Amino acid sequence: MKVCAISDLHGYLPDIEECDVLTISGDIVPLQIQRNYVESENWYYTTFADWINKLPCDKVIIVAGNHDKYLAECPFPAINISEFTKGKCIYLQDKNYVYILGDKEYTIYGTPWCHKFGNWSFMKEDDSLSKVYKLIPENVDILLCHDTPDIGNLGLLPPSKWSSSWVNAGNFPLAESIKEKHPRYVFCGHLHECKDKYAKINNTEIYNVSLLDNAYKLAYKPIYLEI
Repeated sequence: MKVCAISDLHGYLPDIEECDVLTISGDIVPLQIQRNYVESENWYYTTFADWINKLPCDKVIIVAGNHDKYLAECPFPAINISEFTKGKCIYLQDKNYVYILGDKEYTIYGTPWCHKFGNWSFMKEDDSLSKVYKLIPENVDILLCHDTPDIGNLGLLPPSKWSSSWVNAGNFPLAESIKEKHPRYVFCGHLHECKDKYAKINNTEIYNVSLLDNAYKLAYKPIYLEI
């Protein structure tokens, strides 16, 4: 199975190479309309759906991010997104999806939850995060999450005008769950620029697949993997 993994689009809809599955780890909607329910709804079911329908892949599997306020407030995003893409796009919120290719099955689990800061969607305190992450099954092929786990240098943000040194913004409960559940691959985002974009712990490979930098400019390319 050839997988393309991206995150943190903020309205940018890239061209991708032909593949079996495209995964998107949240922060999908354009920044300028993220708090407008009506405009966001229209964008998801016209611009975004049209883009998905034209992509050279079989399925698009997505989770929401903290900027995806519409997906947090819409009562039926999974139904609507599937309808407008003729079943091509699968929206996961604390759910499994099994992708079948030939005689093989690949299990993908999606969770949007992030550690709390500011007033954004899909954010919880650490105690609550530990509870929702317990829902993650063991040994899934792909774990899609928006937040970046506190593993290696993945959670280290670069020095900025607010700090002269690297700042650890990684998600500790998510890291603990990954160590316990042993997914084969983890695709995350949320932190646009971090010290490392890849880490491996035990047999789990973790990729931060954000496309944009901290100035919301295109800085990184999609990740392609054969799984």
